Amino acid sequence: MNYAEEQHRGQRAQMLLEDELLSATLDSIEAEVIAQWEQCPARDAEGKEALWQLYKTAKKFRGVLMGYVETGKLATEKLKRFDEPRGLRGLFKAA
Repeated sequence: MNYAEEQHRGQRAQMLLEDELLSATLDSIEAEVIAQWEQCPARDAEGKEALWQLYKTAKKFRGVLMGYVETGKLATEKLKRFDEPRGLRGLFKAA
């Protein structure tokens, strides 16, 4: 994946993270899973483990999107550096 593609993916990920419906949905999933986990009997180790994995998956989803955002920001910075004039070569281009 090139820098422009990483930049675009990062921008799309940022839009998703800022989307109120997606954010509310993930918050709802996390809250519901925690509530079920709290109500789960202590003897139901398998049920608690399944709920914990579901909770971690929701967190991981957000984390992956945030990683894409950060990668996109780095790609943007790298693209800016390619566009900036450098040294004598930049001086000759500007003239």
